[in-house]
Amino acid sequence: MYYILFTTSTCVKCPSFKKVVFENVKFEGNILNEQSVDFSEFAGRFNVASAPTIIIFENENLEKEIFRCSEEYELIDYLKNN
Repeated sequence: MYYILFTTSTCVKCPSFKKVVFENVKFEGNILNEQSVDFSEFAGRFNVASAPTIIIFENENLEKEIFRCSEEYELIDYLKNN
């Protein structure tokens, strides 16, 4: 599995969400903020309209999305059950 986490510098929930990711996600991924070179491209490609948003893919080729959420509890529940 592989994840992309979308954040912004003005997002009040993002610091806490990042902490949950760092403490609970046991696979590779990438964190993008609005200053990242790829942020706009990937946000458009995956229809991300708000932050935080995490998308979990089957693997690094980003072809098969298997989970998406914007709430910490949803991510924790997903990780516990998968």
